[in-house]
Amino acid sequence: MGKGIFIAGTDTGVGKTFITAGLNYCFQKANYKCCSFKPVQSGGIEKNGSLIPGDIEFVKKLTGIDEPYEKLNCYCLKEEVSPHLAAELEGVEIDTNKLLESFNYLKEKYNYTLVEGAGGLIVPIIRDKYYMYHLIKDLNLPVLLVARAGVGTINHTVLSCEFAKNTGIKIKGIIINGYTNTFCEKDNIDIIEKATGIPIVSVMPQINVYDFSHLKSYYKKHIELDKIISLCF
Repeated sequence: MGKGIFIAGTDTGVGKTFITAGLNYCFQKANYKCCSFKPVQSGGIEKNGSLIPGDIEFVKKLTGIDEPYEKLNCYCLKEEVSPHLAAELEGVEIDTNKLLESFNYLKEKYNYTLVEGAGGLIVPIIRDKYYMYHLIKDLNLPVLLVARAGVGTINHTVLSCEFAKNTGIKIKGIIINGYTNTFCEKDNIDIIEKATGIPIVSVMPQINVYDFSHLKSYYKKHIELDKIISLCF
């Protein structure tokens, strides 16, 4: 049976998919069988009359994972809003057991399964009943937290870590994304590491070129996979 990591974010738009794809690629290059799992995707992409989970599409294109979308994503919803609201708007009832069963299927098949959340830790999946942190606890996974580099990240990141600690979730490492090497960002990293007591496991420079050849070189250079494996497992 394989292992899993939950990729959470301090907010939406911090780069969870970008980091998840890079981790998946680096695991593959290290000769591990690895896949990505997006339990719930809102803001699906319409293609040929169907909704496609864009986050999984990006990972599949980068890594060549040979799994159908439905194995890597349980619910693909149209509106780009919180999963609970997107589901309500479409009349979709999310079955949390389906999320767990799909993860267990992948865990049996792969050495590592990377579970990508939606938004932050307190995003609702089912209104008033089930939040992203509930899913993390039910999956019983260690967490890598993706955070921005710039102004505002100290508050978002420290609060996310404190919430996780108070709910029994283990954040094993923090990945700083979109780093531009300013004096402010350097100080942010120092403050975050000291305030949370959680190691910064990778610092990902801001990137503006997204062709896959360039991305693969970038990921190999900046993702510290050995450190991540040693901390998470």
